[in-house]
Amino acid sequence: MIKRIFGRLTTVLLVIVMSGNVLIMARVWHLMQTDSLYREKKAEYILPEGYAPAKTEVSWDVSSSAPSGWAVRYVSNGCMYCKLDYEWDRMLSLLERHNYRTVLLLPREADQLTEDRIFSESAKQMAYVKMDWIKQFRLSSTPTVVIFDNKGRVLWQRRGMLKDVDYEAAEKIIIKNAKR
Repeated sequence: MIKRIFGRLTTVLLVIVMSGNVLIMARVWHLMQTDSLYREKKAEYILPEGYAPAKTEVSWDVSSSAPSGWAVRYVSNGCMYCKLDYEWDRMLSLLERHNYRTVLLLPREADQLTEDRIFSESAKQMAYVKMDWIKQFRLSSTPTVVIFDNKGRVLWQRRGMLKDVDYEAAEKIIIKNAKR
């Protein structure tokens, strides 16, 4: 009889503990979803706010039509992989054809690209951007490309040098988003 009571009590305790674990897992999942929604809402400003390497505020021509989106390339003048990333030139012309704005985000002021390495008249260089913005999109290695729609949602991201397959994958997303 004592074994039977002890067995039932053990079963009840296990069910309670398992229910608690399920509730904790549901809460963690909810927090993760809420955090990503918060990040998405927080990213609704269209472009990162920051300053050019000369410590002048970066301004955007608002007289032109609304962009389809924008791209951030985390890049450094001293990065060998950035210099060898030839697919970026193709990607940049594709972005410009489909009305995307481009930000060349620099880790430091000394990483400023020379004019002959920018390959675009409309791309803006930024060296001073808030760290929480950089952390939000995990910009930690150069080169990194992040493409956003015009609401600030991430459409595509790639760390490292671009490959032909990366260009093709990004091209589909860029064109699809530009048609909206």
